[in-house]
Amino acid sequence: MWYKKRQRLIDAQKKLEEELRKEEDAVIDEMMKKRSEENNKLSEEIKKEWEVRLKELTEKFDKEMGKKSKKLRDSEKKLMTVNFENQKRELGNIIERKKAEKRQNMTIRVREKEQRKMAHLVEKQSQQMLQLLAAKQEELKQEVAQELPTNGDISEPDVIENVMEALNLEVTTTELPPPHPPSCRKKDLFSDVSVFNEIDNQVIQVAKDDHLTYTDMMEKMTGNLPNDIDKARAIYRWITVKDLNIMEFEEAIDSNTPLGLLKGIKFGTETYHVLFMRLCSYAGLHCKEIKGHSKSVGYEPGMKIEPESFQNTWNAVLIDGDWRLVQCNWGARHLVLNKDKKKQDSPREKEKERKEAEKKEQERKEAEKREQERKEAEKQKIDGENDGENGDATENGKGDETKVNDTIRYQYDEHYFLTDPDEFIQEFWPNEPEWQLLEKPITKEEFEELPFVRSVFFHFGMHFDRGLKAVVETSDRGGCDVRLKVNEKLENDIVFFYQLRFADRERRHEAGYRGAYLERFVYMTMIDNTVMFSVHVPTPGEYFFEVFANRLDEAEGPKGNASDGVVSSFRLKCACKFKIVCKTLVGKMHPLPECAAGEWGPKKGKRHFGIKAISVKHQDKDHETISDDSSETTSLKSDTEVIDTQLKDTPDNPKGGIVNVNETVDLVFKLTKPLQFVIKLRMNSVESKALDPFVHHTVEKGSTLRITVSPPQTGQYGIDVYARPLDSHDKKLSHAFKYLLNCLKVTEPVEIPKIRPKTTPKRDSQWGPSPMFEELGMRTVSHSEPKIECSESNQITIEVFVPRSVSVSHQFLREPGGDIRDQVAMARQESNPEKTFFKVTLPETGNYMLAIYARLRDGESRNLSNVYNYLIVYRKSPVPETAPLAKGGDRKSSGSSIFRKGLFKKTEKDKQK
Repeated sequence: MWYKKRQRLIDAQKKLEEELRKEEDAVIDEMMKKRSEENNKLSEEIKKEWEVRLKELTEKFDKEMGKKSKKLRDSEKKLMTVNFENQKRELGNIIERKKAEKRQNMTIRVREKEQRKMAHLVEKQSQQMLQLLAAKQEELKQEVAQELPTNGDISEPDVIENVMEALNLEVTTTELPPPHPPSCRKKDLFSDVSVFNEIDNQVIQVAKDDHLTYTDMMEKMTGNLPNDIDKARAIYRWITVKDLNIMEFEEAIDSNTPLGLLKGIKFGTETYHVLFMRLCSYAGLHCKEIKGHSKSVGYEPGMKIEPESFQNTWNAVLIDGDWRLVQCNWGARHLVLNKDKKKQDSPREKEKERKEAEKKEQERKEAEKREQERKEAEKQKIDGENDGENGDATENGKGDETKVNDTIRYQYDEHYFLTDPDEFIQEFWPNEPEWQLLEKPITKEEFEELPFVRSVFFHFGMHFDRGLKAVVETSDRGGCDVRLKVNEKLENDIVFFYQLRFADRERRHEAGYRGAYLERFVYMTMIDNTVMFSVHVPTPGEYFFEVFANRLDEAEGPKGNASDGVVSSFRLKCACKFKIVCKTLVGKMHPLPECAAGEWGPKKGKRHFGIKAISVKHQDKDHETISDDSSETTSLKSDTEVIDTQLKDTPDNPKGGIVNVNETVDLVFKLTKPLQFVIKLRMNSVESKALDPFVHHTVEKGSTLRITVSPPQTGQYGIDVYARPLDSHDKKLSHAFKYLLNCLKVTEPVEIPKIRPKTTPKRDSQWGPSPMFEELGMRTVSHSEPKIECSESNQITIEVFVPRSVSVSHQFLREPGGDIRDQVAMARQESNPEKTFFKVTLPETGNYMLAIYARLRDGESRNLSNVYNYLIVYRKSPVPETAPLAKGGDRKSSGSSIFRKGLFKKTEKDKQK
């Protein structure tokens, strides 16, 4: 009986859906017609402009040729003709670029208009569907009431409620509540995301199939789900599973086909949030579209949000009387065979992929063979990089739960499903303040001042230990600090890293300052569940400081150790970002010793190798005992003097990795398994080998590591500890942990050889090679001279020989427009990686500079140096005579020139000349 009633409801939904589909098809057809008209109109405008300008150019040529034809030789006439053809070709290129730009602007404008129209249509149709369900609900209630027995043994309201639940029909028919803060937090709705495992698996199966109607699809997806939150969950997961961005559509789509159901996605008229609103109506859920702004791609801390910038749209869905926030677009992450799938696999594409896979597999085996030979040649390899922590940064959150089914891997971000308002406001600001769903809504200016955070920040239960704004000002000594607290249950599983870079456009791509990597001006340590980043910038200016984090892969073991005990590389994800402003700087700041990148202190050793710090002992007395089991709490110093040169005031904090030393110090650790160690002592301006005699270590009874350091002089030192399990087949040692030592007293100092600070050699002229170009083994191949003149074509390919041991980058500038590096494609030849090509496109006539930067891959410095500068002159043919290049780049030119400032300043030597 209940089945028949349910079927009647489904039939009514299908009938209404058919009517709504006809209305939608008519609207889309009208949109496509207007698109075509706009395209034709634009093409006609461009065509007329081309004809007019070509006519002007031709008339000018004919006039000049007519005046000079009797006086010109045949060769000169030919040259004028070639010049005319070049001008004609260049005019064609200009018109094509203008056409492409106008078409792009037109497409954006038209699509935005279409999306607004479609959103209004779907909103109206959603109300119609909800009204139908509400009407059917009342109709069925009356039927049930009439069919009830009259003996009075059962309460009529209870029976009707049970029937409605059995029919899965509970639509809110009363007036919708206004926006208001939810009655409870997300964690109170469900304790763990695993409660949705069964629903998620069901949705994944439904997403594999195509459906002719939304009604059929929603019946399979939510027909057996009893409450609002389960239905909302199913819809959210379907959208995050069904990768709508890569679906292939035929040019002409029949509405009565599975793909016809999603034709709005194909034509760009329907978005994720509109689709979510539509599907909610079929499930009997009320949903709203919310418009506003977001801190999305391109946004940096401290930016001001203008009315037309960083616009975004999301949803609010009514769950048990509370409005809850959902952002499907940010929640959708898709991995197919671990990489985005651009199109459906055809047999030809599958065969192509198979051959490419075989080729890559062969290359991998050869690379492994070479690597094995290299390892055998080296008895011992110390991994100087922070393999366990310095991964690629992404913006996926920890909540990117993964479902694996056959060869398809679905990934999504849990954070954006029913997000708590106080967390959602960190990234999204609605135009209507009431939709912040906060007790006290904030202004747009306050939104801009909030710290820039991403979903991973909330996944790991992070919070700042004090109020911070997006822009942090340093003290007059250049110092500031950022502290995060994480969930105590995760403190031994979370790994952090950071990046400090210049914020100003001119220096944004510089990784260092005066030969030191910028990250050496940051001290990061973790004590218990608090991580502190102590920043001391080297020079006044503006910086971006970004914090990355991730949870250790469970596949690597409980402490993050791989099966053979060697720490594996893994990716880190953006947690938060700040803009740091230093207006004045008193004193000179020195970088920390050049140790392995990342975290200081003993906690890293415990996390990766189970190494536990026991004590720090000085020559005369026990200095302090630290133990994870001790009741003693070591607080983090708020002062950022760990980078200062005034060692007498530096904090002594062994648990945070900072130890003050008088004469000699012993660091003692407890081991949980046999390990092999290599210990390196570091000091600025001193070769590491020169410090080897001053650091020793012993392993006592296989369970205690003792490191003894007797600094040769007062000053600041770093200790790098590398380790590997004795039973590991891999000879490679991974970085285990490091300490910062401030030596305050040495009775009998020992002289140690100093090395000169690394400086980049200066070239005699800004054009051509610097001395380092030859030192790195690089050489020009296609263009031996630094000046290149172009007239026949706006494209040029420059080939440079670059040894495999050298990393290269580039900068491309136009005078006076600035950086246009996107006009250069840099690539290494697959068959011969030492051949590097710079494919340059010159958008218009003028002077350009291609600056090539390089460094040794395994060198101590990570800074890229400017090693070669090309001057590219693009002129209409014939190219006029130009003045020769002056040494030092002192070209005579009027007006402002980017080639006479910034990166290309004269050297003192040039000025003397």
